[in-house]
Amino acid sequence: MPQHLRTTLAIAAVAALTGGLLTVTAGPATAAGSNVPGDFNGDGYRDIAVAAPGAYVAGRSAAGQVVILWGGTTDPGNARRTVISQDSPGVPGGAEAGDRFGDAVVAQDLNGDGYADLAVGAPGEDVGSDADGGTVAILWGSGTGLTSGVTVADPAPGSHDKFGRVLAALVDSDQKPDLAIGSSNPTIDVYRGGFTKTGGHGGAYRFVPPSSVTGAPTAIASGNFGGEDLIADIVVTGTSTYYALGSADGLSPAGTVKLPTSTSVAIGDFDNNFYEDIALGAPNEGGGVVRVFNGDAKGPSATVSYTVTQDSPNMPDTSEPGDRFGASLEVAAYRGYGSQLLAIGAPGESLGSATGTGAVTLVFGGEKGFDAIGADSTTSTRFFAQSTPNVPGNDETGDHFGSSLHLADTHNDGDWDLLVGVPDENAGDGAAVYFRGSNGPSATGTPGVSASGTGVSTSGSPVFGVRLTG
Repeated sequence: MPQHLRTTLAIAAVAALTGGLLTVTAGPATAAGSNVPGDFNGDGYRDIAVAAPGAYVAGRSAAGQVVILWGGTTDPGNARRTVISQDSPGVPGGAEAGDRFGDAVVAQDLNGDGYADLAVGAPGEDVGSDADGGTVAILWGSGTGLTSGVTVADPAPGSHDKFGRVLAALVDSDQKPDLAIGSSNPTIDVYRGGFTKTGGHGGAYRFVPPSSVTGAPTAIASGNFGGEDLIADIVVTGTSTYYALGSADGLSPAGTVKLPTSTSVAIGDFDNNFYEDIALGAPNEGGGVVRVFNGDAKGPSATVSYTVTQDSPNMPDTSEPGDRFGASLEVAAYRGYGSQLLAIGAPGESLGSATGTGAVTLVFGGEKGFDAIGADSTTSTRFFAQSTPNVPGNDETGDHFGSSLHLADTHNDGDWDLLVGVPDENAGDGAAVYFRGSNGPSATGTPGVSASGTGVSTSGSPVFGVRLTG
């Protein structure tokens, strides 16, 4: 039975303080890249990018910044980081008010040198006379980190705004990742792999979905669930949610399948049948719901296979209006192929007197996926909030813990670690909480990462942690 390519993309962001590229020693870097996903400096450890698109830079409001938290033998934290803005040496453009650099980020080795690169959207960037036209920069990984980059040219400036508000890398069997870029309209611009540091790539095309698709995308995720061709397919969420199958000629409008309106997505083999499934979060339906569409040789079902809510059997909490369960989703293979770990954010969760403080549920799936939670010893759940012992901070109204999620093995020890974004901590300063992997992410010695601690300006609302990738 074929083992299908699986690529889960989390749309992340990054944050930092002013001006120059603030570099710290992150461990010995090798002369060539490590080929470890998310490893920006080639030292063999996965790194994490945390976004603060609302951050002030040199007094300019919402110019946006990015913080790289370096992986290694110790947990990521405030000290071991690099801070990037558009004023940093080697970064294209310049920091300007309202650019919102870091509103979308995705990590992928785009030029095939073994170092992970970072694509960063600045959807509020003015392009000539085009206000809020938006730009995208690719920052190249190297033995010294992300120290140079190029701008990805908008193929149709003036036909939309906010180019770069959504990003995704499309990985398939040619091992040359494509870059998909969303804007203020339904059209998605795709840049074919073969990127070079001088700005070259393998060509570009515009994916124009069917006319029934309205509204701009809120997220794009890539996988390989359309049969046995090993060509990247995508799921797009928003007012119109759908998946589109890839072909040798690129994404095909004819292969578009409509799905229920959703805002978040995760892709993985949840039922151990060697075909990818789709999980979609609809946080605004009651207390929130996650719908799963099982895949087979023909592709994912167009009808819901099963749902997960906080009222599902053996879930650790109950569903209440406004919980926003499913606002964020992140998935990783756990204990081998077919056993999945699904992290589900509920940033509207109220606990005690704290309204909208937020929570995260981890669901460890078994051979039947997530529809048999607690049915046998292979499935279980964990529940985290800032009131959980060893988790930094407290349950406070409006923190929105769980607005973003990222699973990554930052220690290179084979266990998944979890970073949780808390973008509204301290009235919009933002924070991120790191859960070290120990038979799955746990709250043992859990360190917190803060906006101020990493050097991000806390003027205005930087919303540090609103996007995560690596």
